[in-house]
Amino acid sequence: MATLKTHASVKSSIRGASSAKRPNVLTTPGTTLALPLDHLVINTHFEMNAAQTIFEQLGFTLTPRGRHSLGSINHLMVFENDYLELIGLPSDGGPLRKEVLESPVGIDGLVFQTSDAARTHQLLQANGLAVQPVQAFTRPVELDGVVSEARFETVRFEPGQFNAGRLYYCKHFTPELVWRKEWQAHLNGVSALSGLLIVCESPQQEATHYVAAAGGVAVAGTNGEYRVRGAQYNLVFVTAVQYAECFDGLTCVGGKRASFFGAIALQTSSLAPLRQALKHMQKNGLHTITWREQTGRIAVQIPGFNTLLEFVDRDIV
Repeated sequence: MATLKTHASVKSSIRGASSAKRPNVLTTPGTTLALPLDHLVINTHFEMNAAQTIFEQLGFTLTPRGRHSLGSINHLMVFENDYLELIGLPSDGGPLRKEVLESPVGIDGLVFQTSDAARTHQLLQANGLAVQPVQAFTRPVELDGVVSEARFETVRFEPGQFNAGRLYYCKHFTPELVWRKEWQAHLNGVSALSGLLIVCESPQQEATHYVAAAGGVAVAGTNGEYRVRGAQYNLVFVTAVQYAECFDGLTCVGGKRASFFGAIALQTSSLAPLRQALKHMQKNGLHTITWREQTGRIAVQIPGFNTLLEFVDRDIV
């Protein structure tokens, strides 16, 4: 992820930076890593068809459209250990998922893995955080003509604790219905989520707040940003000025929120297929997108979905 004046990778070294530790009961004592990332979410509201087309043209393989028992629809872009989710709302008159309806279009969700939702709920409360009851839901998945139920449990915060978007924890009871080889190969070469950029008023304060929920250590970077590192990703916290500087004005709109999710970084084996796809999209006027390439990375802005993606060559990650 381009980082201010140096445009360093979201996976860039943090050795030598100062750090501010805060105890967290969710992670293993002594570790400096945040919880494993499960997935990130882009909210499309009622425009799922358009979003599906754009992401397919960007070279992603999308899972067949799913429908949650909660009243939302989705497509996944599944990688080796995590995934990117397009979430939306059905337009056939069925129930509508309230939290999705009330959240803005754009990068909307930061979701961590949990192996025990009830235990996570208990530990979060012990850490002084207000959480909603554990939520169970399902969605049907059809494979070779056989319909099975993908089952999940999530732990979500009470509204207002994380202004940038929905932050929660997900337990998969049926991971074999999500991580399937036929869905993990993408023409654009993407194999993993590698970062999320959070735009806020005080990077240090915001990073420390996230550490309470995700573990890890809030570390000061060389350009005024703060980072919280997971095993395969970074959360990067910057001001609005730093954000605009970082992407040369190629940014999302935060609206009236005090903080917002500003960009998703994805690791790819090669930028060449994406570059070809982007040129094809622009030549044929298929969708309104803007993109900018720097050494080892391409930033893609999708204004219609208030989304910024940064594709990073794995050789520089």
